Amino acid sequence: MTHATTESLDEICLAEPAFWRRPDKHDILARFRRERPIALQSVPGSDTTYWSLTRHRETRDITRNAKLFLSHYGTGMTTIDGPEIAYDIAGMVNRDAPVHPRLRGILAKVFTPRMLRDLEDDIAASARTVIGEISERGSCDFASDIASRMPTKVICDMLGVPEGSDRDELARLSIVAQGYGDELGADEEESTAAFYTLNAYGEETCRARRKAPGDDLVSMMIAAEVDGKKLRDYDIGIYFQLLITAGIDTTTSSLGQGLGFLARHPDQWRSWREDYDRLAATAMEEIVRYATPVVHFGRTVARDTEILGQRVAGGEQVVFWYVSANRDETVFDDPQSFDIRRSPNDHVGFGGGGVHHCLGIHLARREMYHLFKVLFETLPDLEVDLDGMQEINGLFINGMRHLPCRYTPVRMNA
Repeated sequence: MTHATTESLDEICLAEPAFWRRPDKHDILARFRRERPIALQSVPGSDTTYWSLTRHRETRDITRNAKLFLSHYGTGMTTIDGPEIAYDIAGMVNRDAPVHPRLRGILAKVFTPRMLRDLEDDIAASARTVIGEISERGSCDFASDIASRMPTKVICDMLGVPEGSDRDELARLSIVAQGYGDELGADEEESTAAFYTLNAYGEETCRARRKAPGDDLVSMMIAAEVDGKKLRDYDIGIYFQLLITAGIDTTTSSLGQGLGFLARHPDQWRSWREDYDRLAATAMEEIVRYATPVVHFGRTVARDTEILGQRVAGGEQVVFWYVSANRDETVFDDPQSFDIRRSPNDHVGFGGGGVHHCLGIHLARREMYHLFKVLFETLPDLEVDLDGMQEINGLFINGMRHLPCRYTPVRMNA
């Protein structure tokens, strides 16, 4: 009998970064789903507690009930002292109706499948550019050279950020802002500072674009109105930060972890490579389910309620673990297995639905589709050094820090 099956759940602190480095973490989460699907958990170093929810059903129910479960005071394990600070850190993510839908509506029409079809050629070209930069080397670190650079290029192109070192710095700040909890990541103070640095960069970009508008998302935000009023530089700066952090880290995580999964399942890798378009849709959804880039989210309870028979008071925080919900045995057959043919696949890797569902879901899918397609076609003999693989074990965002690869060098056509 393993330690994961005998250890008391009372001894497990899900907010402790060390837990997410445990090789048996998914076994522990399975026990929570079976034995204690709602559990009172503590935040290390404080007297703060929250209600932890590990099953798929409650994750769905809570994220779809925006009237009872609020985002206004932050969407982490603790409430934030003041809605203003919550807004600074995550903008419309930490807002409820009527503010959230008004802010969301500014760019919602850009991220629809129909609108993204107009960007299809640009996204495909970005994939060719990113892979072309390393194709002649014969080796690369897929995590930093490809997985991170692809979404960084796409979202920075959309925001009108010039090519150059600024893009690398924005990607670095995004990791610092959201990678807290990882053993090599930033602490809470450094994370908060990174959010504000991104806000300031966004404000500076806004001021420059007011003088010289372009065909980009920042210019679009400048022209937009909410309740008949233009957005302030301050608001656009926060919106810019949100698009950078949401646009880079989650897709980076899916791409990096996805290749790692394929390397550990070579038969599935070969099948997808040989029949790419037929398997692309199910393969990409399975990568997102199995990776679950966003580990958790939280909500503040608006009034006294009951969850799974447990009384939860108004003002208390509930935290739902996407990473656990995506391996719920009552929803997925053999959930601990990676299967690129899995269907149906009702995962919550893009959120659990409702008004806060992921704005960039369709963009992420198109980036993944084109990146893996170009990779398979250009570097068909690519091999992954699994011994050199290093994961990012963040409390909010997980991913891949290093994924060394080698392949036959090839020059891509311009």
